[in-house]
Amino acid sequence: MKTVSLALGAILLAAVTMVVLPITVRAASGHDFDAVVSAVEHRYDTRAEKVPMMGFVNFCAWAATGGGVKGMKIAEFDHLDNVSDSAELEKLVDDSLGGAWQRFIVDRSRNGEVDLIYVQPSGSSMRMLITDYEHGELDVVRVEVNADRLKHWMRDPEGSAKRHDYGGDGKGVPD
Repeated sequence: MKTVSLALGAILLAAVTMVVLPITVRAASGHDFDAVVSAVEHRYDTRAEKVPMMGFVNFCAWAATGGGVKGMKIAEFDHLDNVSDSAELEKLVDDSLGGAWQRFIVDRSRNGEVDLIYVQPSGSSMRMLITDYEHGELDVVRVEVNADRLKHWMRDPEGSAKRHDYGGDGKGVPD
């Protein structure tokens, strides 16, 4: 009887783990984007504009890239005029993301514009968080890209675009 109880307990634990773990991992994967958006909202006393029908946009991106792009999130801040220094904004994004993300690209201009790209390997994918600040507007984009397709594109961006059949006309060759 004790063996049966232990077996049932183990089965119940496994079932709960299989249900809860994917939900927890999925929720954690979007936390980084939400943390950046929330930090900007609180620091600059503003609200992000969310892109309508983002689920549909995600589906279209996934379908158009053959599963190469997924998990896209976008937030827009249209009137972020009270940013005194783009370095302050960079620090805010850095602090919000934490150590799991690596800064990949920084592009600063003399007039205070700044573009940041952060990456985080995730199994067979590469997560990317992109910020673009210019003229009092900030866009924050988070996307997960298939790592093999990303490597291929980085080696040969022009050739990759030519070979991929984006238009559905049959002239391109899938990667």
